[in-house]
Amino acid sequence: MSHKKILQILLLLTVVLSTMGFTDRASAAYACGTSYTVSPGNTLGQIAQTCGTTVAAIQLANPGLGKYIYAGQVLTLPGAFWDNGNGYAIYVVSSGDTLKALALRFGTSMDVLGSLNGLVNYNLIYEGQWLTVPSGNAVPVPPPASSGTYTIQKGDTLRKIAARINSTVNDILAANPQITDANRIYAGQVINLPAGATYYTVQSGDTMKKIAARYGTTLESLIVLNPQITNINTIYVGQVIRVW
Repeated sequence: MSHKKILQILLLLTVVLSTMGFTDRASAAYACGTSYTVSPGNTLGQIAQTCGTTVAAIQLANPGLGKYIYAGQVLTLPGAFWDNGNGYAIYVVSSGDTLKALALRFGTSMDVLGSLNGLVNYNLIYEGQWLTVPSGNAVPVPPPASSGTYTIQKGDTLRKIAARINSTVNDILAANPQITDANRIYAGQVINLPAGATYYTVQSGDTMKKIAARYGTTLESLIVLNPQITNINTIYVGQVIRVW
């Protein structure tokens, strides 16, 4: 066999082996899904290689994860998604994701995602990063309540809106004489919020104490104005509260 023929065979074998390796890696990454249970002897490096991600992404996807992992520990992986049950969900950014693509995927806009997650640069998100996204069960982000208006979202009723802002249906109707039937409102309709009160839409990282300080009031005052909040430690992004 000629030297040239041997080289051709070796080249063909190299291509075949590299293709097999790629297929195995892709299959392994798919098999990991969105979580991985640590086995004895595992390291973050091994898990990252097996699941087609990086150590940095795994660490970002698991806040508080230290240098050491243990058998039986369940690690969150990029691509994970879970519903918070309040109209919002958490999505863990995967490799190749863009904010624009995620906005389309979750039926919202880049501005909404940016607002929900305090993003400054819409072109900069990281694999493993947690993002709050609309789950489709509630309004994505109500307009800033300080404007005195609110845009009706799909699934809204005046009763739901009134409960959300600690008001009443009658008060909302009084502020919106154009509404002749309380049961006939539509998505996209802009209504006035009742006068004499100021409302605030909770953002990522907010606490009742921080909001009180921002508006120059007290935590006790916010609690009195918002009896619908039974636990001040469980407010959520997108929730509308009364501040004055």
